[in-house]
Amino acid sequence: MTPSVAQQTYNFSTAPAIQYSQIDRVGMPGVNTAVITSKDAYNAATPTDDASGLFVAQITTDVGNIHTILDGALTGAGLSPASTTTSVTQAAPLIVPDTLKIDTTATAGFPNGRLLTDPVMDITLAVVLLDLGQHGQTVSTLASLPLNPPANDEPFLATFPYLASPH
Repeated sequence: MTPSVAQQTYNFSTAPAIQYSQIDRVGMPGVNTAVITSKDAYNAATPTDDASGLFVAQITTDVGNIHTILDGALTGAGLSPASTTTSVTQAAPLIVPDTLKIDTTATAGFPNGRLLTDPVMDITLAVVLLDLGQHGQTVSTLASLPLNPPANDEPFLATFPYLASPH
């Protein structure tokens, strides 16, 4: 018989941070995946490297490439794509440095941490692709499209581990 989550015991390492190796960085979803071409260098870098602008040129080029491919489809869908400069300006506070930011005095929810129900990728894509403020476009514009499911297919649990049971 498998113990319930409440009955399980979790053992966490207390080793000092120096004993661990950083292998991947994904503070802001989609950054490493979509706009970083030097994956090894990026994964070995630190938020201090981000703040120094080490990857800004690469991100700007790749955001421009994404716009070259998708702007026609966005316009065809009645949306207003952002210019590359506007995209980078809108996204910079979220991705430089690439960390998950949490302000305990502010309302929880992406980009202030992440709730299980947050449409994280839709918000990220809206910030990178859309000219926010134009024609009523907001960070939730893409999340509100009928292409997306309105909720998880199974309800989340009220207690740890919070994720719905596998099915």
